[in-house]
Amino acid sequence: MKFKYILSCLFILFITSTYSQLSDLHYLPPLKQNRNNQAIQQQAIYLSTPNSTAFNVHVYQGTNTTPITTFSLSKTTPITYTLGNGDNNITLVTNTNTGVILSNSGLKFEAPSGEKFYVNYRGRSNSQATSLTSKGRPALGQNFRWGGPPIRANHNTMSSSLGIMATENNTVVDIFGYDTNCEFRLQSDADGITANTIQITLSAGESFVLEAIKNQATANIDGWLGATITSNKDIAISNGALNFGVRSTSASRDAGIDQPVPTNSIGREYVFVRGNGNNENEFPLIIGTHDNTDVFINGSTTPIATINNGEYVEIPGSHYSGTSRGHNMLVTTSKDSYAYQVTSGASGIHTVGLNFIAPVNCLLPDTMDHITDIRDIAGINATGGISLIASTSTPNANIIVTDNTGVVTLPNPIPVTGTADWKTFFISGLNGNVTIESTGPIAVGFLGFNGARGISGYFSGFDTVRDVNLEITGKNCLPGSEITIIGGEFDNYQWYINGTEIIGANSKTYIPIKPGDYYVEVTKGSCSYPSNIIHANICTIITNRRITYRVKQ
Repeated sequence: MKFKYILSCLFILFITSTYSQLSDLHYLPPLKQNRNNQAIQQQAIYLSTPNSTAFNVHVYQGTNTTPITTFSLSKTTPITYTLGNGDNNITLVTNTNTGVILSNSGLKFEAPSGEKFYVNYRGRSNSQATSLTSKGRPALGQNFRWGGPPIRANHNTMSSSLGIMATENNTVVDIFGYDTNCEFRLQSDADGITANTIQITLSAGESFVLEAIKNQATANIDGWLGATITSNKDIAISNGALNFGVRSTSASRDAGIDQPVPTNSIGREYVFVRGNGNNENEFPLIIGTHDNTDVFINGSTTPIATINNGEYVEIPGSHYSGTSRGHNMLVTTSKDSYAYQVTSGASGIHTVGLNFIAPVNCLLPDTMDHITDIRDIAGINATGGISLIASTSTPNANIIVTDNTGVVTLPNPIPVTGTADWKTFFISGLNGNVTIESTGPIAVGFLGFNGARGISGYFSGFDTVRDVNLEITGKNCLPGSEITIIGGEFDNYQWYINGTEIIGANSKTYIPIKPGDYYVEVTKGSCSYPSNIIHANICTIITNRRITYRVKQ
């Protein structure tokens, strides 16, 4: 069984996740709820753009190459696209359509003339709510980890779900690394898939959905968490739980889903902003993508845990800088890791949800324009606000938040312990369309609640990842090979082996002399960018990795 770190007896959160990503192309793979309408019934997709000139957005369903509808979108005319209720076999599939290849599910949104826009899914039922925002083109890739909240509460509607959608024909997808005792649904058979690995071949627009019902097997609580999803061509995935809960002695539950990015677009430095919950339902969850990944909190030099590829650690909410919303926590990792946040729209554990968190870096966007109808959840109004991460070098007066009432007064910022680079805010009581403008980098989240329903989301800049590849020349094995950065020029270079600085290795190229994990940290202006880690051994070196950006500590 896969080893997990659980650093507290208190567990995961409510909130629903919505990351907003500005792009000309978005994929929304379908997901699965355990019982029709029990997590999601009413649902809608919100399209918005900063463009003042209207442009067309085509919507495609499954493998269909003809749009099912076309919208004219502009800043002054955002779109709310209402979907069929519950298991409509487009965004949420029935039992019959689970564990099999689908040609008529999932959605693709595309602006044929290249304009960029946001796509945000929101859904709710009588007592649950959730949100998911497409990451656009940055969501496409070939290496992912299955993310989501462990499911510890007790109710017959709880399950984890993974949705995959292909962008090209002859896409071979492999899913492995989960607890071999996990049992996944195959149509009407709740434990019909028990294989230790899963392989499927998809055509462009086809999709595949897995469901792990919590009550079906003990391993289904969290044995799927951190599983590897790889493909030979680009795919998009969505994941999470419909429904889940954090307390093993309770049936309290809500929905929490989000769309992650591939492993080449993640990072090592994260700032989390506390929502409305308590420590039990407010905490980060870190998933390793490399062995021997140290996890640090609030600038400590002693790791709180060391995790391997596919393992995860829950960090107790007691490590937030305070107990009120807007307080923060800094988490850094020695190697690239996935970061999720369990947070809540209200104090109750029945309002938990899930956010996929972007790494902070000095190239985050300076504008979020805009979050459409921030209070609306597919036809009902939520009460809440936004969380805001901003650079400490940006004067507060240069951060402008507006909603339908005009410019909103900012509260005092809260400094982030362990770094001098970031500060956080929470702004409540917002209405209508919300825009945030700054002269420096920002990351924005939102949360809200209505009755027992909680919802939240996250808006950040995964498109700040830049393609800078590492090329192997020479014999392609040790000794006698050279690693070279191609596609970019930087001010300074520093190479590392196994996390330790290599003294004197300060050029664009490096000749490795012994096996180990190598990466280079490059500097451009005030930012430093650590490359993804590559492993070199006597015969092989993994090639073609991508630089990711973060703020230098």
